[in-house]
Amino acid sequence: MKKYKVLDIFSYISKNVIDLKQLEDIFHNGIDDAGYVANDYYVERYVQDCKIDKNIIDKVVEDILTHEFSTLKLSIESTLSELESKAKYFAMRRKEELNSTALGKTMFFQANNWNIDTLDQIFIVDLGTVELVEGSTIACIANVNDVNQDKVSFKFESTDESKSFYAHPYNYNNMSYQVPGELGVNNHELEIGTNLKINDDIELDYEMIPDCTYELAGGRNLMKITNKRTKVQTVHEIPFINGNSFFVTEDCYIEFFVVDGVDSLLEYSFNIAPAHTNFSLQNGYIKIDKATKRIYMEAQVGLVFSFGIEKGKIYAEVKDVVNTSNKSLLYTGHKDIKDFVLREYVRHKTIKYKLKLYIDSLMTDITNSIESVVIKELD
Repeated sequence: MKKYKVLDIFSYISKNVIDLKQLEDIFHNGIDDAGYVANDYYVERYVQDCKIDKNIIDKVVEDILTHEFSTLKLSIESTLSELESKAKYFAMRRKEELNSTALGKTMFFQANNWNIDTLDQIFIVDLGTVELVEGSTIACIANVNDVNQDKVSFKFESTDESKSFYAHPYNYNNMSYQVPGELGVNNHELEIGTNLKINDDIELDYEMIPDCTYELAGGRNLMKITNKRTKVQTVHEIPFINGNSFFVTEDCYIEFFVVDGVDSLLEYSFNIAPAHTNFSLQNGYIKIDKATKRIYMEAQVGLVFSFGIEKGKIYAEVKDVVNTSNKSLLYTGHKDIKDFVLREYVRHKTIKYKLKLYIDSLMTDITNSIESVVIKELD
């Protein structure tokens, strides 16, 4: 057996030349040749130190593995919870999209992670923010179990207080709301040949923009008259105040549109009240509150009437555009109308709202009753 001096032993230890097993062999066999010392104290101390170090290492490794396992377990559980939450979210969104696709474009959707405060018996759900197009029409959908829809309302809060508003859910009486402001409108005059027929294509000299909506206004300063008995339709010049009045000789329906007259008044003059109108007969005028305002009345024999316009233009009909390509549209209007304006509605301005949902309920916790909240921009 090879013999070691004490100092040699520890020099080899530092160089990792011998290990614990070799030292034990040295200790048990002894070193007794002249000039060599088997110093069992140092050897035993080294053996004990190694055992202590091994215990410490074992403990450290155990702690590290336990921590890593706990961290991994927590991460997996968190990921599974997140995946479950997302699965529920997309399942609810799919359900809502299938049920309300016909309504229009989804502007906001939420199906979990409700931030709820309470005030007396009112639950206030903070839904964050939503960006809406000025002048667009929206429907607010709230799916809340075990709560009547008349106990649910929305608040759209703008930094401009004049543009803030409250709304009831669409799934309560199919109520819709117009976002304050107006859509931008570009008017394109169309020159149409006299041989245009119903269901003909109108060719355009420019391309329609996919993100814009279009309507076709036709028959400047005309009104459309439908005979109540025969259903035959004709067009006639609008009778303006201080001009010639129109005398009704057969029961009929009369319709026309005021375009680009928002915030103005349309004056009317009747010798007797029409049988039915879509406007009030209290004030002698009609407030124009939309970019395209439909005026309709059921007129009986003997009615004499005229109108006075303050701002805007009058057209006999305004129809949504059915485009057959990006440079042509299908005309389905009256055969005697030959002058048209293509109205291009531009989504050029938006408003950012803080959105809150109010639920009046005696429940102690509403969280599990809220399935989803959806804001739709109607087509």
